[in-house]
Amino acid sequence: MGSGTSILGKAIYWMIFSFFFIVFKLFYGLKVTGKENIPDNGPFMIISNHQHFLDPTLVGVVMYPHQVHFMAKEELFKNLFFRWIFLSIGTFPVRRGRPDRRAIAIAVNKLKNGNVICMFPEGTRQRAGVSGRAKGGIVQIVKKTGVKVLPVFIDLNGWKRPIKVAIGKTSSVDGLEGELTREEIQRQAEAMMDKVRSLA
Repeated sequence: MGSGTSILGKAIYWMIFSFFFIVFKLFYGLKVTGKENIPDNGPFMIISNHQHFLDPTLVGVVMYPHQVHFMAKEELFKNLFFRWIFLSIGTFPVRRGRPDRRAIAIAVNKLKNGNVICMFPEGTRQRAGVSGRAKGGIVQIVKKTGVKVLPVFIDLNGWKRPIKVAIGKTSSVDGLEGELTREEIQRQAEAMMDKVRSLA
């Protein structure tokens, strides 16, 4: 459960995200609001809506100079080359469709070691203007770590200029003491996701 990345991993990460910064800025006129809301230091957890497979690269670009660790579906790790790339840059797999305790444990470990992670609580990509049901894993991670949450909303604008990313203010999540029922976990997850939706 490595909590950080190697020097090589960091170099690969910044090469990838520097390339995408140029692409998003030059070809799509990337516009970012709320950059001042990004904490100077980790740990903290980013939560964002999810419309496209390139959403993680957008989040990584706007969070500079933080290196962001992402949770990604385990199917992406089947190719050995991509598996090496993902693991090198701090991305870790999650099983979709059911709770994945190992993925949650990795996320908790990374946060406890001062890292920044990003979660897409809807789990899978949604059409523009459509909101998916938030997954309760984000609540479990915050409960175990006590980190603040930074909401981010991505507006791809149909891939027309400009694409936009809005960054909200970090906030603590209250009411996580003691054992929580499934209903309470779901309510907390939706409340966290509502802060993302409010940035639209």
